[in-house]
Amino acid sequence: MKVRQQIHSVLLLIIFVSIACTIRMPENMARYTTPNPGELTEPIAVQPANPEVVATSVISNAIELTAPEVEPSPTSPAVALIEPPSTPSTLDIEPPVPAALAELTVDSLVKEAEFATTVSVETINQLQAKFYPASNQTPAQFAVDRFKVRFKSRNELGHWVSIRAEMFVPRVDAPAEFPLFVYGAGTTGISNLCAPLDEDSRGRNWGQYQIHLLSYAAQGFITVLPHWQGYDDQTRKHHYFIARLEASIMLDATRATYEVFNKNLLANVLARPAQAVFYGGYSQGGHGAFAALDEASSYAPELPIRGVVGHATAPNVEALLRERPPLAPYIVYAYLNYYGDEVISPEAVFLPNWVPTFFSDASTKCVDEAYEYYPADPKLLYQPEFFEALYGDRLAERFPAFKEALELNYVGNSSDTNVPIVLFHGETDNIVTPQTHERFVARLCNLGKNVSYKLYPDVNHFQTRQASFTDSVVWMRNILNGQLPASQCSDFFNSQFQ
Repeated sequence: MKVRQQIHSVLLLIIFVSIACTIRMPENMARYTTPNPGELTEPIAVQPANPEVVATSVISNAIELTAPEVEPSPTSPAVALIEPPSTPSTLDIEPPVPAALAELTVDSLVKEAEFATTVSVETINQLQAKFYPASNQTPAQFAVDRFKVRFKSRNELGHWVSIRAEMFVPRVDAPAEFPLFVYGAGTTGISNLCAPLDEDSRGRNWGQYQIHLLSYAAQGFITVLPHWQGYDDQTRKHHYFIARLEASIMLDATRATYEVFNKNLLANVLARPAQAVFYGGYSQGGHGAFAALDEASSYAPELPIRGVVGHATAPNVEALLRERPPLAPYIVYAYLNYYGDEVISPEAVFLPNWVPTFFSDASTKCVDEAYEYYPADPKLLYQPEFFEALYGDRLAERFPAFKEALELNYVGNSSDTNVPIVLFHGETDNIVTPQTHERFVARLCNLGKNVSYKLYPDVNHFQTRQASFTDSVVWMRNILNGQLPASQCSDFFNSQFQ
């Protein structure tokens, strides 16, 4: 009898302990599954806390940037971003102004600079023969040292993140100065596997950017090709066509380049950067180059910008949605993650057959795959309501928050009229059409800028860099030699009335 009573007592004790644990289990589980906001160094997606604010103002122009958080370890396990949260984040954070208004709180932007290889004049000429048409090849004047660089730039939360870049430096036997040419790559995709600097190692051809930048270095420019944010971060994707993030990358890459040379981080290199910076870019990269100019006066006013070169520049994201529908999933994915699902959702944009796999498709397919996968016909991709609003100029009425976000990322807003601009474009470009190019020329000219432009007959979007190589070099050299180009704005406006 006594044994039975003891067993009974033990069973009752177990039951009471189990009940107590069950009551506390959610709290204990939450401790491990839901990190504290203070523990997050870089949330995957941040959405405004107040949906009513989004309807009137997508992004604020003022925010107090806090001290940078500790950067994630490069060996941290990858976290796949499959789908943004369906409810607004409890963090009341808006994308910050990426400006030097918030003090740089690090002693160095440069994390590492490593020698990769030397490319001989003969090899550069051979590579150029494959990339440029015979009529537009300029023999290399210098062998080029290629370096791999990692530098820091701020993300949308004001935190420091690590960015990869490659630097191409003319090889000389005596000390010499060369202008900087910082260049933005065109669209390659938003996945980490679509990073522009990895196209050779992955056996892909997204733009042959290393050959392109080698060519300019061989003509006497120190050239820099930085990644856009997201390509070197396994916890997120690239925030596609977000002008402020593009600007911070281009400007911080420039600062980091000067730091590399000022601290003599490159052994046995006699070349040095002159006090002359040119920004350039192809397609999306052109958007980034103009974003850099737009933000330079507040973010990096110390940089000596001498000119901006646009190759088939895509300045207007809304126009890109109309003219190249297969790129729309990248745009919607990026804006959804950056601004929140109150601004835009895939269900509102795409036909039902594209929605179930939208997140996995947009976040994994590189640009060559996207062009094959998504239809060029917008009626086979877009919802009828979105199609009518987009092509009927009624986005502001039907999708006001999305329209505002698109307008915020229409570049070319800088009030600086002292920096000359040149735009090279193909007459048969069907990705960024000549009509979009002309509207951008008009936009820049109406702001009083010094604008030069050239349209190439029988040249499409993918051929613009090759067709304009010599013209680009000559234009920059003329500025360096004190020959400021005469603006073609008067000629442009006169041609509109002929």
